[in-house]
Amino acid sequence: MSSSASDWSRLRTLIFGGVRARLVYTAVRLGIPDALRDGPLSTEEIATRTGTHPESLRHVLRSLVVDGVFEEVAPDRFALAQVGRLLVDDAAGSRRYDALLIGDHVERVFAHLLEAVRTGQPAAHLAFGQPYFDWLSDNPEAATVFNSAMTLGARAALPTVLELELWTGAERVVDVGGGNGTVLSTLLREQPHLRGTVFDLPHAERSANAVLAAAGVADRASFEAGSFFERVPAGADVYLAVQVLHNWADDEAVRILRRIREVMASQRRLLLIEVVVPTDDHSATAVADAMSYFWLGGGERTGPEWRELLAEGGFRIDRMTPGEWVSAIEALPA
Repeated sequence: MSSSASDWSRLRTLIFGGVRARLVYTAVRLGIPDALRDGPLSTEEIATRTGTHPESLRHVLRSLVVDGVFEEVAPDRFALAQVGRLLVDDAAGSRRYDALLIGDHVERVFAHLLEAVRTGQPAAHLAFGQPYFDWLSDNPEAATVFNSAMTLGARAALPTVLELELWTGAERVVDVGGGNGTVLSTLLREQPHLRGTVFDLPHAERSANAVLAAAGVADRASFEAGSFFERVPAGADVYLAVQVLHNWADDEAVRILRRIREVMASQRRLLLIEVVVPTDDHSATAVADAMSYFWLGGGERTGPEWRELLAEGGFRIDRMTPGEWVSAIEALPA
């Protein structure tokens, strides 16, 4: 069977996808979308504002016109297209930090993919010389990029979190690995009777306190620094973890679960917000699974795999509630 033009078109997108991603990253890192937010500019004007070489910049701009990020509204004069508006820093639904995360972090990891597949060594360790989250702790600017990008995923998970009935009977929640407090701040705003704690590594404290204050819930919320491999705060009715365990291999995820189980009374609940992969179709999550595995060391799991993991950590699943993207897994101490 001969290959068709559409086959080559699809393959071309795959082969050259890394180039396109790098062009988007470069535009974002230089601040080009923000420079164009108020209207069209010439290449020379953009170069002056971004401190770049005009001729080199022109090649970047025109290449991204093809993908709808920019428009060339007149010869050598460029404006933001609709897609490009999602790269402006404070735009609604901005994906700026996704572009920075892929370019600054994930591309560095996947540069070592061949060696990782051949040897089984962690690709992130090859890229950074240490485990990824240790590297984040040593690099505050990188941690800010990571936490800001993760905020988008946390916001997407919020409908699944907020619609659950378990909040009615709860008084205190600990958001384990809660990052900058996006989920907890929204939850406390929606449930005025709740009090809560964001528990994460020290690098998240400043941004979390700012988010909690901006949401008007700082009087009912706090940040506590620590490693969930060592301990978690005691005394909560609900222990919440939003897409935390998929970042870790099974043995590390079990360690986290056991730290939570150690401080939980028998009638308290664990709530995981995670992707649950259909047992008969891995296609929808295959790329995300590969990225999680090589970048973070974890991966996406099926329902039976979640049951087995939780059992090893000392829990039994009480209820699974599917959401549009992620599911709510409610578990009780076994």
